[in-house]
Amino acid sequence: MPQFVYRALTPSGERVSGEIEAADDRSAVARLQDRGLIPISAEPVATRPLAAPVAGRGLARAVTEATRELATLLGAGQPVEAALGLLVETGEHPRLRAVLASVREAVRGGKSLSEALAAHPEAFPRAYVGIVRAGEAAGSLSESLQKLVQLRERTEQLERKLVSAMIYPSVLLLASLGALAVLLLVVVPRFAPLFAQAEAELPASTRLTLALAGFLAERGDFLLLGLAATLSGLLVARRSDALRAILDRMVLALPVFGRIARERATAQAMRGLATVLGGGLDLANGLGLVRDLLANRAARAAMDGVLVGVRQGRPLWSCLGEAGFVSPLAVRLVRVGEESGRLAAVAEHLAEAFEERLATRLTRLVALIEPLVIVTLGLLVGGIVVSILAAVVAVNDVAF
Repeated sequence: MPQFVYRALTPSGERVSGEIEAADDRSAVARLQDRGLIPISAEPVATRPLAAPVAGRGLARAVTEATRELATLLGAGQPVEAALGLLVETGEHPRLRAVLASVREAVRGGKSLSEALAAHPEAFPRAYVGIVRAGEAAGSLSESLQKLVQLRERTEQLERKLVSAMIYPSVLLLASLGALAVLLLVVVPRFAPLFAQAEAELPASTRLTLALAGFLAERGDFLLLGLAATLSGLLVARRSDALRAILDRMVLALPVFGRIARERATAQAMRGLATVLGGGLDLANGLGLVRDLLANRAARAAMDGVLVGVRQGRPLWSCLGEAGFVSPLAVRLVRVGEESGRLAAVAEHLAEAFEERLATRLTRLVALIEPLVIVTLGLLVGGIVVSILAAVVAVNDVAF
């Protein structure tokens, strides 16, 4: 039977940890509860990280884990200050431990949890703080934190899928460019003196290949500098809100990638909408937090118009339809949700559907890019080889 590493609280509030056998994580939690413990986490031993200390993990992931533990502690009846103290004592991310220690001191000084979190935007974004504030106002802080955990886990999972989907095509493209560079800079120049001494007229394809190889040999350093400058410019543009908004608007207008970007924005908007409505926020205030959850800056700007329209009394579905970044299917179902009074449930359903659709579309795109890159590389390499062989044949014909 699999082994699970667990962390839990005793009825007196003491923190304990160890290993337990269970069929799955739910069974492990049930067995801990049968022992009179309050489970905090239960993870399979096989999935524990073997390399890299926990301190090297990303801050965002550490915040998600800390939020889950804080929700569990508060749900078990621990006061906020005491729960934060436990997180500070047992936390494994140094930077987050320092932030939580500051938050605990602010709470001890009389501030609310949301006010204390707002002082650390590098760890707790505005949307995070807003959902916590709504939970405090509704008296359901633990439930709001649980929804935050679900939101962050879904977002992180979506980001991992996007990154994973682009790794292999990127590596394949770089390998292809490297192979072409070796052919043009190493192999082809060795034939150039032979062809120069021959009196035969070279085929047009050979002349083109030799010219391209010569250009790369003479101007290759400038091309590398231009490529480096372009990449640096893109990095700078991503840090500038104005420039990134322009780039994101261009992405939305692209034929294939624009559709993927719109579906991603739709999934993020619906996931955020379901979270804020489920956390007790009203629609007008919740949309401001949904805006901050969107990765595409152009979609964020469009969400400002949605917020204005809703505050003027217009229906959400109409405003989303005019925004331009939300899928028409999502707009129609949001209308159904508004008219039936089940907007939060419909948004939850749409978020799951579009997250799954996005994952499927990315898988298909990668499946198309892989053979396209391979075929293109084969044609280019084959064209270079054929051009060289044609020139060799022409030279030999003259010699005979």
